[in-house]
Amino acid sequence: MDAEREARIAEVTARARPVWAENRDGGALQEFLKEIGCDGVDAVMVTRQVVECSLGEAQEIFLTAPCRATELAAHNAFMEALEQSQGGV
Repeated sequence: MDAEREARIAEVTARARPVWAENRDGGALQEFLKEIGCDGVDAVMVTRQVVECSLGEAQEIFLTAPCRATELAAHNAFMEALEQSQGGV
């Protein structure tokens, strides 16, 4: 990861910590991140640092937040296409 991205994630993490501390709600955290334009991998990385969880747990928090329904649909469509390309169901 380049230094600029690392600094951006650190800055957003610092801004997001109070949101998490206030109610420890993954949905509220994702709403905040979405409002400030933090999406995708960066949002997962910030979530991981703020919540102090594993990458898998951060991805789950990201993908199950109501405000991330579009991202979940895209993820599911990609996974389905990947499975089909590999001869899966």
